[in-house]
Amino acid sequence: MNDDRLLEPVKAYNEFYESEFDANARDYFNDLVEKSGIDVEQNRDTVKKYRAATTMANETARKLSKRKTLRGFLIALTVLGFLAAAIGVFMIVQNTTVAGAVTLSVGAVVAIGALLLILIVLNKQIKQADALFAKRSAEAESILREAWRQMQPLNALFDSDATKKLIEKTIPLLKIDDNFSMRRYDYLNGKYGFGDNDDVNRSTIAILTGEILGNPFVVDREIVESMSNFTYTGTLVIHWTTTYRDSQGHVHTQHHSQTLTASVTKPKPVYSQQTRLIYGNEAAPDLRFAHEPTHAERLSEKALASKVKSETKKIKKLQTRALDSAQSNFTVMGNEEFDALFNAFDRNNEVQFRLMFTPLAQKNMLELMKDKAHYGDDFTFIKSGCLNYVSSEHSASWDMNADHKRYFSYGVDEALKNFLSFNNAYFRSLYFDFAPLLSVPLYQQHKPKEYIYRDNYPRNLSSYEAEVAVNALGDRAFADEYADTPSILKTGLLYKEGKSDAVEVTAYAYHIEPRVDYVPVFGGDGCVHSVPVPWDEYIPVQRESVVKLKELPFSDKQFYYGEDKTGLHDALSALGTTSFGRGILCCLVNDINASFDAEIDKKLK
Repeated sequence: MNDDRLLEPVKAYNEFYESEFDANARDYFNDLVEKSGIDVEQNRDTVKKYRAATTMANETARKLSKRKTLRGFLIALTVLGFLAAAIGVFMIVQNTTVAGAVTLSVGAVVAIGALLLILIVLNKQIKQADALFAKRSAEAESILREAWRQMQPLNALFDSDATKKLIEKTIPLLKIDDNFSMRRYDYLNGKYGFGDNDDVNRSTIAILTGEILGNPFVVDREIVESMSNFTYTGTLVIHWTTTYRDSQGHVHTQHHSQTLTASVTKPKPVYSQQTRLIYGNEAAPDLRFAHEPTHAERLSEKALASKVKSETKKIKKLQTRALDSAQSNFTVMGNEEFDALFNAFDRNNEVQFRLMFTPLAQKNMLELMKDKAHYGDDFTFIKSGCLNYVSSEHSASWDMNADHKRYFSYGVDEALKNFLSFNNAYFRSLYFDFAPLLSVPLYQQHKPKEYIYRDNYPRNLSSYEAEVAVNALGDRAFADEYADTPSILKTGLLYKEGKSDAVEVTAYAYHIEPRVDYVPVFGGDGCVHSVPVPWDEYIPVQRESVVKLKELPFSDKQFYYGEDKTGLHDALSALGTTSFGRGILCCLVNDINASFDAEIDKKLK
């Protein structure tokens, strides 16, 4: 089934998909409310009472705070008053009788007055306000517990696959996998050349896979470690004296000081996150190019015209050089605005580039890049043969965690707000990462050829899913005892155990050792001084651990809150530290030789 609306992705989103997704999300939520059987109006009334009670408690807290502040001020005033009185006594002893008497009298009046105000008035008011605040806080807490009790049937129905279901309902041609299976990895690897994640400087922390119009995709978020030069600075203050003779022949000594500064540059690891969409399509299989973002959406019409004019001159020079060189076949497109803004000047195959970027594709891409309503041209688009890579600035802040617990709330309206806010933002971000690909009609028209899958795989779960699973446990669970930086977690298959995988996890990190370099600096005293510059040496450390992974036939909600899971959870607690997500159980085992696969299967029967 084709959806012709996708042939113009920006228009389709604005006119159909945005509102359709929101409507589907509202319907989904309302269905859950109906299934839960909660009394919506009763809950709204309880939430209203809770907010009113909280407001009263907060108002009492503000008054209490003001009285305690006043008491603190009066205590200080009392101390000052008694201090003034003591000074007055001292002055009288020293025969400063009048001033001493005045000081003594004023100090005593202030001290005694402030003390009486504290003891007779403020302490009583503070005690009463304390009691009132405790009472109102308890009342608010009681109402809140009632609101949570009312919402419990609805909260129990939320599941982590809600977002997946909503996307697939809105765009049936987009299918999302439960997890990155070996079958999907085999397809991407064998057919399109998608590689393994074997770079020890990168670790996958989130992943989303599936297919659109039959062509496979992966959205991969990695934590990346890279070494960067960092400049450390140190200072040293020096002192010296000089003498000089004035006009009358007198000798004077002059003191000098100077702050000497020195710096050293040393390597330091830097950690960042990168999110990218990888898409496989056999159309234009030899073509390679790279588009970098121009942020055309930020430009006025005048600035845009100026940019196109300037870039067109550069493009014509490129074509002239290409004509003079037998090593390039670069030729200008008929649409100067497209060539100037898409800036794929490194393309290697003009025939396939034109096959890919038809007039409609050019129109779509320009509309996307100049779109001010959404993200515009914030994306990098790299084509390398049959693999396409899209990374965008907006995807860096895309929350990929569709955990059902994020929707839990004590109020039905707040739960709806959370549900719509997260899912609409999720869909919008994902859609506009696909938009550069959807802008190319050739990609939508090209159906992949059949692929012969292997009958057996050396492992049950892909290395990508293994990394996501171990990162869900947190890198500190695997870190070396001397690690002072985040750990990059890499996995390697030890062996396949039935439907489980035994995986070795290596945590790569750094231990920080303080150092000092002494840098010679010439001072104003005419001498060379050694300026100390403290710096940190990052010493690599690593630690190996073993986890076991197994796919289970549960959703997150079923695993954590389903019935008859007591035996399973007890068994897992005995085996080690566990996490569960996307249908995958990850266990940091206490004993690598302990039965795992068979033990879990026994508890599932």
